[in-house]
Amino acid sequence: MSSSSTSQWSLLLVLTALCLSLLVLLQIASGHAAAYFAAPREVASILDAVDSSVQENESYDRDVARVQRIEDKMRLGRLLREIQRCGDDLREDLNRLLVSEDDQRLRTAARVLWVSRRAELEGKVRRLDMLRMRFLVVYMGIVAAGLEGKPEKKPVPARDPEKAGNLFGLESARPSIPRALTESIKQRPPLRRLTTQSMGHNDTVEGHHRQGWAGVVQELQRSPLMHKRHASIETAMARTP
Repeated sequence: MSSSSTSQWSLLLVLTALCLSLLVLLQIASGHAAAYFAAPREVASILDAVDSSVQENESYDRDVARVQRIEDKMRLGRLLREIQRCGDDLREDLNRLLVSEDDQRLRTAARVLWVSRRAELEGKVRRLDMLRMRFLVVYMGIVAAGLEGKPEKKPVPARDPEKAGNLFGLESARPSIPRALTESIKQRPPLRRLTTQSMGHNDTVEGHHRQGWAGVVQELQRSPLMHKRHASIETAMARTP
């Protein structure tokens, strides 16, 4: 009875191990099958990444040529050579897996074992992307440092030529007034309005003459030139000690 129970437990353990092995084998087979069918699409994406890296290397060469400082140029040159080396290694690995350089189909053995090859190639693609990103970060930092070093030019505000001419004319005319003239202006009585009586005319003068003189006086009082002269004289009198 004990021997039969032992054999039954042994048979049960064997069957359990076989079932677990079958499950593991099925999982591995499904993974290889999925990788087998996805291999052409993934190889095409990796080839596109390599080709775009080669095209961007030409633009990186032009970026390095624009840099002025030798230290920055050497630093960018090292990064660029590392990018080119990583891209060349990735291209060589792909060429070993392809049928030929013109035919971008995978070989049968490489396609069956693509699940193991894919991880290595994806790691190299990530490294290539990191190097390219590092190059761009370093280059943008160099450009930003160069822009900060240049002094900013302040824009000169545009002036009205008429106002500027009047201002310069007043400033140039103020110092030219002699001190004797200002003293004589101070001693003179204030200006009074011109009338027909102060000019010695009689009240019997005809009305159109009065109107003519009144018009002349009003024109003189409204003249901007007279206002400007009065303002300049008063300013000169205020500035003199």
